[in-house]
Amino acid sequence: MTSVRVLRYGPEHERMWNDFVAASRNGTFLFDRRYMDYHGDRFPDHSLILLGDDDGVIALLPSHVHDAKLMSHGGLTYGGFVVGARATLLSLQRCFDVVADYLRANALSGLVYKTVPHIYHRQPAEEDRHALFLRHARITCVPGSR
Repeated sequence: MTSVRVLRYGPEHERMWNDFVAASRNGTFLFDRRYMDYHGDRFPDHSLILLGDDDGVIALLPSHVHDAKLMSHGGLTYGGFVVGARATLLSLQRCFDVVADYLRANALSGLVYKTVPHIYHRQPAEEDRHALFLRHARITCVPGSR
């Protein structure tokens, strides 16, 4: 894979999104748009779709914007990249790179990212955690959480 591009989610992508979640390695019902869109009034959606060279989905990033930061969707208990069979460490590193470019292009100051706990994975899918480690990401505690 040589390129990854970002597409911002819109209602016209609902079927593609839900089909990908259903076939993903780590998606759960929380990522189904019928569930996510329930929170639309509290967390205006700013989810991203990451596409490969052939326009096939590599990953989804359920998210919203708050305080000029892209955040794992606040209406969900957990978030992070939802990945399919095509996802590899290299492709996830590239996904983080293009998301960083997207943040800069949209005047967003950072990414607050909550991974999908491994107990919810249908198949192992922790490439995102390793990619974050390689990027020297910081682990922080969100105020009000334990």
